[in-house]
Amino acid sequence: MKNFKIKKLIPRSLYGRFLLIIVLSALIIQLVSIYVFYYTHLDIISKHMARSVIAEMVFVKTSIDKPGYETLLRELSQNTGLAFSFQERHRLKRKKIGDSAWRKSKFYEYVNPIIDPYNRFKSELNSHGLKPYEIYENPDDNDIIFVKIQTSQGVLTFDIPIKKITSSTAYVFIFWMGFTIVLTSILSIMFFRNQIHLIRKLSESAEKFGRGQELGVLRPVGSQEIRSLTISFNKMKERVLRQISQRTDMLSAVSHDLRTPLTRMKLQLEMLSQTPEIIDLKTDVSDMEKLINEYLDFARYDDKEKSKLVNVRSFLLEKLVIYYRKMNRNIDENIDLDPEFSMFIRKLSLKRALTNLVDNAFNYGQKVLLSAHKNDDNLIIFIEDDGPGIPEGERENVFKPFYRIDNSRNLDKKIATGGSGLGLAIAFDSVIAHGGAIKLSDSTKLGGLKVEIALPI
Repeated sequence: MKNFKIKKLIPRSLYGRFLLIIVLSALIIQLVSIYVFYYTHLDIISKHMARSVIAEMVFVKTSIDKPGYETLLRELSQNTGLAFSFQERHRLKRKKIGDSAWRKSKFYEYVNPIIDPYNRFKSELNSHGLKPYEIYENPDDNDIIFVKIQTSQGVLTFDIPIKKITSSTAYVFIFWMGFTIVLTSILSIMFFRNQIHLIRKLSESAEKFGRGQELGVLRPVGSQEIRSLTISFNKMKERVLRQISQRTDMLSAVSHDLRTPLTRMKLQLEMLSQTPEIIDLKTDVSDMEKLINEYLDFARYDDKEKSKLVNVRSFLLEKLVIYYRKMNRNIDENIDLDPEFSMFIRKLSLKRALTNLVDNAFNYGQKVLLSAHKNDDNLIIFIEDDGPGIPEGERENVFKPFYRIDNSRNLDKKIATGGSGLGLAIAFDSVIAHGGAIKLSDSTKLGGLKVEIALPI
């Protein structure tokens, strides 16, 4: 209880918070209205109505034992509609029942005027000395109540019309108050749902754009703020796409300009005598060509590739297991997926990511294990090796472009195996573009590095 915070009761969604505002506002309005109505308007009306009837009852009580008043009381009854009868030498048979703890509480004093329609009438009976008394409802006529009052000579019974001591305004007021609250709540919920739908649609569009999915221009609708937000989102999307396109075009032009002299150099080197110096130079030219290809892979605009429905088991077997077996590299596999299981992926992008990870595994280890399964929300893919692994403090940094480490996986020792430091960055971008997540850890099965990829189904 000490750690309880009111923030835990507040809904997390914007729609839930809007509803909370409506409910709290309506509740406060009702409480204030009830207080003002019952303790001012209704209380005053009920008091005056009760005092008018009580005055007639007091007059009857004080006159019932005086001689010559029979005719006058009969005329009073006929003119006011206050019927009464007198049972001489009778006593009220009342049992004293102790008040419950609820009736003794202070809260009951505030609630009782609301739940007891005869509360004001009873109060006036007590204040004018008309006690002890008993009140009964008429089983034959719901518009009449019986009030029995004990006098020194007997029991005086009054037949009192309910409309003379209570006001029907309370029921009308409660009906219209409840009706208007329900009506305004429905209208508010409909309005807020429409606004929340627009915000949710904008959020989904931003999520799709972040994943690289094809997205058209959003039409500004809704309130002025949401329209402005939609317009800003469209402008931001155009700027991002333009920058990506400019970067891709620039790198394509640079690659074309670099590949031309590299090709000439390779032809010239082939025409020279194959001395050790020429062979080393050919190796350097080949490494430069590989580096250019890696740069292009990293900068390539894969967002143009559309997602397609792909059989995941067949994809993993054909693009990885069988592909590497053809190069005499065996991958142990444990693919626990239904043969009919399919999901939407971008094949080229995911293949590039997985092959980069498998290449890294073979570069630094001898054994590679590929396993896959799915849960309710994600497709889980594991790639494990028996290499030296990556230190825990470097596992976040290796996903950065061009980042290299100088320990267990020393990428600077040999460019042919280490590359430019873009392999994991390319894999990271591809997985994120699919809306997934990638994590590095230690392999308990092979003892090296374990790469976990989670892709939403």
